[in-house]
Amino acid sequence: MKQVGEFLKSVTYKVALTFAACATLNAYAVPPNVTLPNGLDLGSTSFLDGFGGNPGDFAIQSYLTTSHADAYKTNNGSNSPLFNDPRVNVTSLVEQFLYNFPTTTTVLGGHPGVDLIVPLVNLDSSFSPPPPYPGVMLTNGHTGLGDINAGVSLQWDPVMMNGHPVFVSRAEVYGSMPTGKYDQSTDLNPGNHFWGVGIMGSFTFLLGPDFEVSLRPHYQYSFKNGSPASSAPLDPGINDTQAGQVIYTNFAASYKVTDKLRAGINGYFLRQITDNRVNGSAIADSREQVLGIGPGLYYDLRRGDKFWLNTYSEMLVRNRFRNAAIVNLRWIHIF
Repeated sequence: MKQVGEFLKSVTYKVALTFAACATLNAYAVPPNVTLPNGLDLGSTSFLDGFGGNPGDFAIQSYLTTSHADAYKTNNGSNSPLFNDPRVNVTSLVEQFLYNFPTTTTVLGGHPGVDLIVPLVNLDSSFSPPPPYPGVMLTNGHTGLGDINAGVSLQWDPVMMNGHPVFVSRAEVYGSMPTGKYDQSTDLNPGNHFWGVGIMGSFTFLLGPDFEVSLRPHYQYSFKNGSPASSAPLDPGINDTQAGQVIYTNFAASYKVTDKLRAGINGYFLRQITDNRVNGSAIADSREQVLGIGPGLYYDLRRGDKFWLNTYSEMLVRNRFRNAAIVNLRWIHIF
């Protein structure tokens, strides 16, 4: 029984655009967009996150997320002069299918499982034209499927103390496949058009009968994109781009208000640890960063139905669009 969300690689779709300065790539007529992949699990999972299902359980988890970005932040955190009045609104509906194998056999002490994620994404962006110049106006891919993700997981039994669980954990290795809608002549696309692999851990610490703290750290590696996207013609010498490696974590703490309701604080922090690349050459000052935080609720309707409502606002943003508001509604149904 998957009582809380498995790793959600494909929700939120907060648009991250690393728009390198032309001087950095002065050999090219137009610099390509190099971004961290869409679909990173930034705040899609939160309370009681280390708990998972029993062998043989099957569940479907649905995520409905909307975000509103109103500024693009540069490497020093200031608003970029490239854009006039940027607005990027993203709505996503993601279906996640989770299955725990019906076996008593364990791997490294954990119960094995698999999951598959299929996202549908709507992009709605607007930019004011110049003046002032340059007044860059990015195009978007509107509505389409995002990249499908698949993973294998291990769920460990809770650590017990005096008859009560005090710690529970899960781990997953996953892959992102370039199956989403992608237009090489469009700046912002639902799909990434490159492969990715990653690993995550999910941990819940039960601090007494009513209070819990959860963490979900991730690492992700992105492979090369051999068809970079841009609404403006790129220099023919540009063969490929590659997003940098990234580490990030979700974090949450909640208090049991009633037997069914929890309230708390949820957040995420992302830090890119290597530079983006064009034709194998690093782009200086291109690493992304973001901190999101806000209140959240968890409601345990019954054994087979759980709900999460999480909200966020972003700060400490570098080299990406800043989301002023994000709302994520999550429901899991366990068969």
